[in-house]
Amino acid sequence: MPAPTAPIFIVGANRSGTTLLRLLLNAHPRIAIPEELNYVNSFLANTPIDQWRTPNLAPDRFAAFVDECLSSWASLLPELDLEALRDQILEGPADFRHPYATALRTWAAHHGKPRWGEKTPGNLFYADVLHEMFPEARFILVVRDPRAGVASMQKVDFFPADPVFNALSRHKHMTKGRAILERHVPASQRYVVRYEDLVGTPEQTVRDLCTFLGETYDPSMLAFHRDAEQYMKDTAASSFNTQATRPISTDRVEAWRHQLSPDAIAIVETVCRDEMTEFAYVPDGRPLTLRSRIELLLKQGYWAVQNWRNHKIRHYTVKHPIFARTRRRGANLLDWLFSRPASSSSRQ
Repeated sequence: MPAPTAPIFIVGANRSGTTLLRLLLNAHPRIAIPEELNYVNSFLANTPIDQWRTPNLAPDRFAAFVDECLSSWASLLPELDLEALRDQILEGPADFRHPYATALRTWAAHHGKPRWGEKTPGNLFYADVLHEMFPEARFILVVRDPRAGVASMQKVDFFPADPVFNALSRHKHMTKGRAILERHVPASQRYVVRYEDLVGTPEQTVRDLCTFLGETYDPSMLAFHRDAEQYMKDTAASSFNTQATRPISTDRVEAWRHQLSPDAIAIVETVCRDEMTEFAYVPDGRPLTLRSRIELLLKQGYWAVQNWRNHKIRHYTVKHPIFARTRRRGANLLDWLFSRPASSSSRQ
């Protein structure tokens, strides 16, 4: 059989172990997966993503779009000659597949590897588009105990410090996002990895994953941490993804027990009950307090409204405090009202 070259897409909810899996696969002698490019989203160059084949951009607008991409990728695809890459992209078709594939293929070739992959967790919501772009691609969905996922989300500033919103985000990934993956990608081209299995039995889990990808397992994959920082942004390696630069450990599997309050644990278990059951995560069975029930109902309603307002953005999740805009307007109004007497007295 010829050596496989199908692209590999790692998807799932954020803070699920997708970075760890990326680094493990990137350590394979045939696979190259850089930092997440965040390329596929609802609109590229103000064009719906489902028009990726024929975006119908004028040459100058397409060139400007490519320049925008390369500017955002400069720190993610280091060591590449961006001018040469730009010329290579502009020589090809003016669609949205070509810049993406060319950049990743070039980065893999630079590292002497024939197979490329990409890890952007939110690509889960665009699995149908990616499968159209790359019909032979393989998709790996990483899942994690939602209580651990929410506890991890609470500690990074690009998610709200709100267990309800973070639980609803994970629920959306595991329901709507996963439905897109399973509906559009054949079962033979998708694979599920539990974070707990990845850190608990890493060699066997990675061996099974290599079998799915058609690759030969290589022991160097488990030594990924030796040069992990070379393939990570400085901010990630030194802060929110520090753990991924160390040898695999089970230390964080149960850390949520002391990182989340009893009310937060009950909320996550209520919101994510079905997926916890499906993936064998045993709930503590903590009851919701009356206060937690009211908070959950209020925020679920707010979540539903905000997702309806942003329905064109598939991967949309609420990342701001509830009624943030109303609160801000109210604060501005109060500032204005209370500043008037001061202004008047100063004029007198």
